[in-house]
Order: sequence, then structure tokens, then C-alpha cells
Amino acid sequence: IVGFSIGLIPQIRKALIGDGAPLRVVQDTASLLGDGAIPILTLIIGGNLLKGLRGPGMQKSLVVGIIIVRYVALPLIGILVIKGALKLGLVHSDPLYLFVLLLQFSLPPAMNIGTMTQLFGAGEKECSVIMLWTYAFASVSLTFWSAFFMWLVARV
Repeated sequence: IVGFSIGLIPQIRKALIGDGAPLRVVQDTASLLGDGAIPILTLIIGGNLLKGLRGPGMQKSLVVGIIIVRYVALPLIGILVIKGALKLGLVHSDPLYLFVLLLQFSLPPAMNIGTMTQLFGAGEKECSVIMLWTYAFASVSLTFWSAFFMWLVARV
């Protein structure tokens, strides 16, 4: 919201953004802090995945159920949702656009979930186990669904 406000008001934008801006140091500072976000998230996810190896004794059926829902049921639901939106005219029939929309349904869980569980200290170990196994199966799932989605989009 702050960035949107800065970009929306021309006087503030000219004061903060650009090579000749008098308050360019604020933009440089925000950019420098933002550059560290991805490496920090990568370290956090690495720590969470390591915890998953030593995680609590979760039932294997629970982990298998989560993986099946995440990598089988959700992509199938995504196909129905995108096909329905296409028939209703809510999305364009651009193949690349459809492929990206479909691919969103087959991706592993976001790293932000692990960050939030660490921040609040609730369900940290369980989340680590789930993230470990979902990321372990992500390469197989993404390969299959990417190929299938490309075939499906080529038929549209």
C-alpha cells in the first residue's frame, strides 16, 4: 500500500524515485533490504526441511493424503476451474496464459507457510514434515503436470 501510494502521487514519486531524486537514499535502502528477502527465505525453508527429517511421528497416511490432495486432486480441480472460466469467457484463450493458470494448481506449498509457523510457534514441526515430503515429490509432480497441461493447452 505504501509503494502504491508513493507511485500514485507524482510529487512523492519524484522525490523518492530516480537518479536525481533528493530522497533517493530511501529507495536505495528499501531495495537493499528487499534484495535480502529471497536468500533469507531460502535459509528458513532449508532449516524447516531439516527439521522435517527429525520431525514428530506424524501418521504416514496423513502425509500421503496431503500429497495426494496437493498433487492429484488440486490439479484436477484446477483443470475444471480453468475450463469453466474459459467457457464463461472469464479468461482469454491464450495458451501461455492458460498454462500459467493451470500450473498454479500443481505447485508445492509456499515458503511463507513455514515462515508463519515459525513466527507464531504453532505447528512448526508438523509443517516441516509436510513441507519436506511435498517438496520431495514436487519434481515428479511438476514434470508430469507440466507435460499434461502443455498437451491440454495445445488442444484448446
